[in-house]
Amino acid sequence: MSAMPDAEPGVASANAEVTAVDHWIYGVVQGEGYTVKAVSKGLNASFYDSYLRGHYTPIRPAAVQSSGDVIDLQMIHPVRSGEEMLLSRVSRGLADEAGRPTFVNHTAVVPTDLFRSGAVTLEGVYEVLGKFVDPGGGSNMAMAPLEVPVRPETDRPPHGSGIHRYLTLPAFETLATRAMADARNRTLLLCRDSTADNRNRTLYKIVELLNWGCGLPVFPAISDAPTASALNFYNFVVAARGVRSDSTWAIMESTLNAVALPRVNDRDQVYAHIAATFRQSKDTRSAL
Repeated sequence: MSAMPDAEPGVASANAEVTAVDHWIYGVVQGEGYTVKAVSKGLNASFYDSYLRGHYTPIRPAAVQSSGDVIDLQMIHPVRSGEEMLLSRVSRGLADEAGRPTFVNHTAVVPTDLFRSGAVTLEGVYEVLGKFVDPGGGSNMAMAPLEVPVRPETDRPPHGSGIHRYLTLPAFETLATRAMADARNRTLLLCRDSTADNRNRTLYKIVELLNWGCGLPVFPAISDAPTASALNFYNFVVAARGVRSDSTWAIMESTLNAVALPRVNDRDQVYAHIAATFRQSKDTRSAL
């Protein structure tokens, strides 16, 4: 674990290159089962528990049985106030007392303004979560806040920069139309033959452009298909294959070559911003 930062969570530390954010770890404690293992000092993790209850570790049975596969499942949950985001990384945990495989959920509580301003990126937060080691020991251990890199103001690309590498413009415009037509819509984006890393990056780009670039409401999202019982906790899923779902879900290909829905009236600025981002993203790539 890292040393205690110089600043309170959500405020830039004395080292201007990082900011401190609260976090907690949920996993198996020997003799207790799944519980909160560790929490940053001063954070009331129970306040946020309702956002994750019932789907802290929504790992499909096939992944549980395949002990050799890397698990890197990432989830995003907006807090109702809109002022914070819960970013969760689900990975393999320490074996339990019987030697059975377990999973650990490491969640960071990040002020939304850090993302909106471009000071912090989803990729930056998840990279820090990925480097954190699952602690052993008992439950509710105290730990220091996370130190997340802050990008200088001179190095903050537009939200969604590089998105053309992960899905087509027609696919993204269709996603945006569904979001604007009904904020409660549920969409599974099918990214065939994709790796976990590719799906994670696809999620980053879509959330950054749709929510902070276009100003649409943030929605619960996950970077792989969860268990059937957990599916309806989310509004957006990135998956390598389709899943059995109810009629509230639409399944869409990331390679869609034509817009699937008519545009929403009076939202021309949103569509123009999307087109400009894809165009600039490709132009930047061509110039490299």
